[in-house]
Amino acid sequence: MAGEVERVRRALRALEAIPDATDRAAACAELLREWPELHRMVADMRQQAVITAKASGVTYRELGKRMGDISGEAVGQIAAGKWRAPKRDADGE
Repeated sequence: MAGEVERVRRALRALEAIPDATDRAAACAELLREWPELHRMVADMRQQAVITAKASGVTYRELGKRMGDISGEAVGQIAAGKWRAPKRDADGE
């Protein structure tokens, strides 16, 4: 589990390490353009994982502790889809 998260962190550090400022700015701009969709994808994955874990008998309270010490109520809201990344309109806003 932590390996995937660490790979994302390394990828972000690699962006920071691009020596040419223009190339670094362009790479960051590309990532930021895609960020709302990526954020939504991660939120959807999290919601599905919470639903699956709950169905297998894990309580929202237990999930909350594993997810960074958030409340069981918050985990329930995640399962219900109440915590979502905002959608962008057709103009990208």
